[in-house]
Amino acid sequence: MDNNAELLNTGQVEALLDWFDRYGVDYPWAGTRDPWAIWVSEVMLQQTTVSAVKSRYLRWMERYPTPGHLAETGEDEYLRDWEGLGYYNRARNLASAAGEIVHRFGGQIPRSYDDLRSLPGIGDYIASALSSFAFDERHAAIDANGRRIAQRLTGLERWDKTVENRFRKAVEARMPREEPGRLNAAVMQLGQLICLPRSPRCGECPLKDDCRARAQDRQDEIPHRRKKTIVELRTPLAVLMDECRVLLQQRSSGIARGMWVFPARAEIPDLERDWKNVSNLPVTIHTYTRYREHLEPGIYVPKHADSSGFRIPGGGKWVGLEELDELPMPTAYRKIAGQLANHSPLPCVPGV
Repeated sequence: MDNNAELLNTGQVEALLDWFDRYGVDYPWAGTRDPWAIWVSEVMLQQTTVSAVKSRYLRWMERYPTPGHLAETGEDEYLRDWEGLGYYNRARNLASAAGEIVHRFGGQIPRSYDDLRSLPGIGDYIASALSSFAFDERHAAIDANGRRIAQRLTGLERWDKTVENRFRKAVEARMPREEPGRLNAAVMQLGQLICLPRSPRCGECPLKDDCRARAQDRQDEIPHRRKKTIVELRTPLAVLMDECRVLLQQRSSGIARGMWVFPARAEIPDLERDWKNVSNLPVTIHTYTRYREHLEPGIYVPKHADSSGFRIPGGGKWVGLEELDELPMPTAYRKIAGQLANHSPLPCVPGV
């Protein structure tokens, strides 16, 4: 990379903003000046696709239109509303930050970048996005899309602080005087729609004539991607049922902390002695981080007359089938729960 080469010059910015004005997508959160709405959208979009977020965002904002609404909601409830988006610590951080906004800032999201950074779950990117989109501050919000664009423009395989600082300075120096966040939005959408991680649509890119990766025919090699190794796991589950109730366990750690699951068979003491396997449900795949877990649920009923006092290590609770929908569960476990009504060993009538 030529360290003297200009990155994102005035002509490129003009071309990019013109492209954005013509082809930018009007997402549900686009154009809003509400810092809470912007914040929620940015948190949801972390490690989650735009298509997965759009409908969930609208439901969340209807349910929690202000930080105060989220701050007064219990964890089970807001995790249930977050269900399906994954990475549940994002929701917990959002709820913790909402509580601090209510108690430290009178319910108003602060304008100061430093105050924003002091809140749980807010790093440089979200603080910069809020500052630029909601408060017209000149802060470059550099996400994975911006990094990919900068790397391809410069032909740099790996991201480093040098190119980050250059790109940040270039974006902030050339932000429009009015609505400076437009340049952040343009960069983000260029990465989402054109400068894709794989098979970028270079012919439609407003920056194509200045892209070193394209000139070298290396756009599919830049950025450099580490080979991701997927670890396959097999987890037999014990779906313990006593008439119309099922035993659930709440995760106390890991990425699904606070979520309700069916316990693994290995966690049930004397399973074969006290419980009878009456049927098995289809294997369900649970994919997270670098793992692909094959969940093998078996339905068990008690061999003895009374199981009301049965307990499992780490705790658990008996839940009526009609109550399952009220508790937060990882998506794969939700699929298993959805099959229980048709596979229950006894006919169940809601409320009975």
